[in-house]
Amino acid sequence: MMPAAAAIHAPSLSRQLLVGVGALVLAMLTALIGLAYWVIGQRAESVARTSLLRQVSLQAQAQGQMLAEGERSVRRLHATWQARAQAASVPAVAARFAHWFAPGADGVWRLKPQWVSLATRPTFYLQPGPAVSEDTRFRAVLSLELLSEQGPALVPPFFSAYVDFVEKGLMVYSPDFDWGAGATPQTDNFGYPTMQGSDPARNPRRSVFWTPVYFDAEAKTWMVSVIHPLDWQGRWVGTVGHDLSVDRLRRDVGVGAGTGVVGMVLSRKGELIAHRDWAQRIDQAEGQLALSRLNDPMLDAVYQQVQRSGAEPQVQRTPDGRYWVASAGLPGPGWWTVLVLPQAVIDAEMRQFAAALLALGLGSAALMLWALRRVVRRTVTQPLRRLHAGVAALAEQRRPEPLALAGPAELAQLGDAFDHMAAALEAEKVRQRLYAQELVHQVAERKEAEQAVRELNLALERVVAERTQALSETNQRLAASVDTLQRAQQELVQQETLAGLGAMVAGVSHELNTPLGNALIAADTVQARLRELAQELVSARPRRSLIASQLEQAQQAVALACGNLQRSVDLVAGFKQVAVDRAGLQRRPFDLGATVHEVVALLGLSLRHPGASLDVDLPPGIAMDSYPGALGQVLTNLVQNAVLHGLAGREDGRVTVGLVSKDDDRVVLAVVDNGTGIAPEHLPHIFKPFFTTKLGQGGSGLGLHIVHNLVTGPLGGRIDVDSKKGQGTRFVLTLPLRAP
Repeated sequence: MMPAAAAIHAPSLSRQLLVGVGALVLAMLTALIGLAYWVIGQRAESVARTSLLRQVSLQAQAQGQMLAEGERSVRRLHATWQARAQAASVPAVAARFAHWFAPGADGVWRLKPQWVSLATRPTFYLQPGPAVSEDTRFRAVLSLELLSEQGPALVPPFFSAYVDFVEKGLMVYSPDFDWGAGATPQTDNFGYPTMQGSDPARNPRRSVFWTPVYFDAEAKTWMVSVIHPLDWQGRWVGTVGHDLSVDRLRRDVGVGAGTGVVGMVLSRKGELIAHRDWAQRIDQAEGQLALSRLNDPMLDAVYQQVQRSGAEPQVQRTPDGRYWVASAGLPGPGWWTVLVLPQAVIDAEMRQFAAALLALGLGSAALMLWALRRVVRRTVTQPLRRLHAGVAALAEQRRPEPLALAGPAELAQLGDAFDHMAAALEAEKVRQRLYAQELVHQVAERKEAEQAVRELNLALERVVAERTQALSETNQRLAASVDTLQRAQQELVQQETLAGLGAMVAGVSHELNTPLGNALIAADTVQARLRELAQELVSARPRRSLIASQLEQAQQAVALACGNLQRSVDLVAGFKQVAVDRAGLQRRPFDLGATVHEVVALLGLSLRHPGASLDVDLPPGIAMDSYPGALGQVLTNLVQNAVLHGLAGREDGRVTVGLVSKDDDRVVLAVVDNGTGIAPEHLPHIFKPFFTTKLGQGGSGLGLHIVHNLVTGPLGGRIDVDSKKGQGTRFVLTLPLRAP
């Protein structure tokens, strides 16, 4: 028993349960939090990647729609101007110039005041010169009519639609600004990027181009222009273009992309077009802030990453793993819209998530342990205390109160059993007390009857001793009879085994006669040639040719003797292995095919049945760990049984040992003959001992009984038989590759 001090200081059952469950819960909670952190981290990166890709695609679509439409619109406007110019009469159109335009006091040609309507017509200025040519007047009227017709549909969405003149003139449709009124004799549009990029010397291919971002002082806005050079009658006469405001693009870049996401627009030249944190520096650089001037590692890494990207929206991670970069090419000016999410933002979110998850898990675990403590105290501790009090009452010879334990079924059953035991003990105490009282009254009578009881006991003891002796003798005789029967059965089985070995010995002996006889003849030949050789060597003149001939004959005889002796050794070795295996149940690893071939080979020597053949259809390499002797005895008995009972009187008899199937654990063999088969009424009895249909004709009735015992016993398998009268018999052996 546990000492009292140890029992006092030992932790209670409820405490042990709580500590064990708490440790298990904490371990599971830690593992789950770690797994959740990893899984959600992977998911968060995947979601961030998908979200960035979707956002940059939407942003590129929103930002690029205006740019793409601007380029298409300029091409349409240019094509329309050319088509109308080709179809119009230059003198007729030029004649309307004076209707629309007039020079001002400063000499600058402008739209006449009565025709100025910013909502419906473009404004115009043309610097004074020697004279306004017919060609210039034609282009001015054609441009006025074209922009008056199409300008209201083009502005908005574009800031303006215009036609530049190489004569230092400009026709602009812009509802918010009168470019003609703002022009002075010093106004020179020839120095603008719109004109410089259209110069045939700089743009020989006459392709559409985009200007860099610039601040239009007249319109007080940041712009970018898409320009189509305008050629007429084989010479450069100006441009057709749109101004597009990029104020909104600069203002809204990265808006709505999410916490920690940085938005920007980069050019292929490595210029920062839009960035909320660098807006002031971009303004100072006139909208073309080179990244090389900032020395910002993040921007440099982003630009290098974007350079490796194509125009299609994609998300990539910088080589150092610090930033997720989503980029998409914008049509037109050769810009990328870029969203950058630092990995640190994701890591910070994951740390906050892990902390919240840990706090939630610890709180849940604490709440669960508190609830478990109350449950354990109510369902385990309190019932055990009541049970302990009841046991203590029994130890003090007091009657305990009924426990009537509630809670788990086991404790309730324990309480019921204790109550039944206490009631039984109390009843026993009452019975013993009444019995003692009864004994007090019967002591005298019992004393008088003691002698009679002693005499009766002595008589009964004698009777019991006699009966015990008789039963002992009967048991000894029965044991002797059983032992005699077992020895008789073992002797019959041994005789059956020895009979099989005897048949094999006879067959092996017959086979040994031939090689041993040949070896003996060869030895006699060697002896005779050696005597002749000795006589020749002691002669006066030994003949070399005769000596060589005798030695050659002796060598041939020795080779013949060795070959026949080796054949004898092989026969004896094979028989020895089979005999050793048959002599006792020796377990060892062996190759199934090789063992079956050895057994069948020896059976072929002993079974001299005319017209019967033994075939083996087993592949090599089937390894078994079992009892080869028992397996050989099984095959021997089955083959002998087939020859004796099935093939008697047949000249085309055949017995085949073959493989049916094999898997990782077992192998299925079949021993099949084409004999007369087994009668249906005999099939249920063939494995019973001493059952034979050839009693007195060489059959002991133990062959198949031994087979059944060996297969189901040491070999650990199963044997089945399938036979129909006149159609042969098939025994199927299902054996484990490793015996039990």
